[in-house]
Amino acid sequence: MAMELSQQTDSNTAKLVNRLTPRQEEKLRTYLDEKLSGLERDERTHKLGPLPELLARLSPLLQIILQIPPFKPFSSLRISYLLTLTSVIPIYMTSLPLLSAGHRTNNNVQKEAVRVIESVLKILKEVESGWLAVLDGEGWIPPRIDHRDRTSDNSSTKEDTSDCLDGLIIGGKSLKVEFGDQVDVTEKIRLKSIILSSKSRLLAWSRTYGNFDDVGSSLPGSSVPITHESKPHEDSYQRGKRSTSKEAGWEEEVLTMWNKLLDHLAQDLI
Repeated sequence: MAMELSQQTDSNTAKLVNRLTPRQEEKLRTYLDEKLSGLERDERTHKLGPLPELLARLSPLLQIILQIPPFKPFSSLRISYLLTLTSVIPIYMTSLPLLSAGHRTNNNVQKEAVRVIESVLKILKEVESGWLAVLDGEGWIPPRIDHRDRTSDNSSTKEDTSDCLDGLIIGGKSLKVEFGDQVDVTEKIRLKSIILSSKSRLLAWSRTYGNFDDVGSSLPGSSVPITHESKPHEDSYQRGKRSTSKEAGWEEEVLTMWNKLLDHLAQDLI
């Protein structure tokens, strides 16, 4: 069972974690070390995949780390673990194919590919949002999770795809606080290095799968082009606007990923 740092109010809204008891901190360190060691072990033995399962393991860790209090003496713990997780996320992602092997109809291949791509981009954007909060000394509120809704959704879609992405937790929010600790220069330099190497790695990996937002793109080994499906109640103008907004494709999104972070670091490291 996943470890949870945040507390729920009567309205089922997570509250900011302001401190950890020595026992809580010890349990947190043990939990994170075990999870990170497990990922490293599985990467060595080629047991990380399929990709949706990996993302489902990574996103809860990201949320837990970001919830560590932004105040001394806990902030150094948050920064250290977040640097570690940020450095391995691109390595683990790119060690796996976009889709696992298995028999699928061409229509299901397309749906799974788009779904996994969107999930990859979402978790990368969540990493950026989290780091922007940490660099500004802000706290982090994890997204609300309705376990009943997730169970219902999963049961209804289980037969549609084999790479059902259970457990992806995305949508946390930063929260301004007083006396939040800052990231020191050495850690910022390390973060910048991680970002640059990660962008190169992810771009090389993504290019092998083409631009899924362009009509006519296809998965490797598939002759069936990727096509856009019209959404219910969407007129021609809305379809055109959606197509234009995605004109650059997911390769372009990888090219520009974490650029806000780089801009923030550029100002800090002047």
